[in-house]
Amino acid sequence: MIKFFRKIRQNLLSEGKTGKYLKYAIGEIILVVIGILIALSINNWNEKRLQKQALKNIYTIIIEDLKNDITDINIILKSKKEIEPIFNKILDGLMTKEDYKICDGCEWLIIGNPDLTIETRGYNLLNNFKINAGSLSNDIVQFYTKQLAKLSVDDGLRGNDVANNVNNWKDNYKWYSDFITERNNDEFIEYALNNQDYKNRVANYYLLNYTIYIPKLEAFNSEAKIILKQLEEKIKQ
Repeated sequence: MIKFFRKIRQNLLSEGKTGKYLKYAIGEIILVVIGILIALSINNWNEKRLQKQALKNIYTIIIEDLKNDITDINIILKSKKEIEPIFNKILDGLMTKEDYKICDGCEWLIIGNPDLTIETRGYNLLNNFKINAGSLSNDIVQFYTKQLAKLSVDDGLRGNDVANNVNNWKDNYKWYSDFITERNNDEFIEYALNNQDYKNRVANYYLLNYTIYIPKLEAFNSEAKIILKQLEEKIKQ
């Protein structure tokens, strides 16, 4: 094609048709410019298409993350709410020795916490996505920034509370070895029924978990479901 245009120019010059040559040269320049503009337009369109697909892939990962998080939190909420009546019974002074004997796991109420790790694969990818992705992406980033801070702020307190309970019993009560190895829990039951120290520890555990932590889990799930619905609608477009 280049040789073809060059031959036309040479013929025009050799024939002394300078005016026609100039018109032809200008036309050729215009054609080149149009070609460049078309190429740039195609390149920009292709780049935007790739960016849109990359963002859609990130949204798909976030959808999976949120679904997993909601499922994990629901499991925690279910297990916590199932044993909440036992906490209230202890705090109301209504538990009996027989209650402890027939209650599977009641002796472990305040020396364990469920393990929850919020998945952030998609969130991290979105944070590193340099293109302005719009209001939904901003909402997602704000959601994770707020919720991760809220959920983690009391982790240390809850972890320390459990550790303190275990260490206190280990250091101060002879029944600890039989209790922790599940050989005999009779003396622990006597402690739980008659020592105000146990009731105080139950109250503190209840405060950190039921009064403070569980409402945060419920808030996460509530807001996550809103984001999830928006994401599912977005990737269908």
